[in-house]
Amino acid sequence: MAMQNHKQIRYMEDNKVMFEVFGYSVDYRLRGKYIGSVNIDTPDREISGYRGRRFEILKEDMKIGKKVYKKGTEVQTEMFPLCGRIKGSKEDQLNVLYNSRIYYNG
Repeated sequence: MAMQNHKQIRYMEDNKVMFEVFGYSVDYRLRGKYIGSVNIDTPDREISGYRGRRFEILKEDMKIGKKVYKKGTEVQTEMFPLCGRIKGSKEDQLNVLYNSRIYYNG
């Protein structure tokens, strides 16, 4: 899949540009066990990650990993962005890395 055409920007909470998004990955689980993932170009839901998990019934036979799962199988899905480089100047990149560390007195 040519995901470079759909480059987007992922924002931090303070709206500073952090990562470039190259696509999305949807993880599939069957009865709680991870069975594989599929890459997609555009998001299929509003919320990504754990909070965006949902149960779906396969509408057609689907190959996930090396195995084919039949139509009507109930699976749990979870979508994640595939992030690339940290955006901005070299100084901005170093500041993002520096500020991501958790400090404590101990």
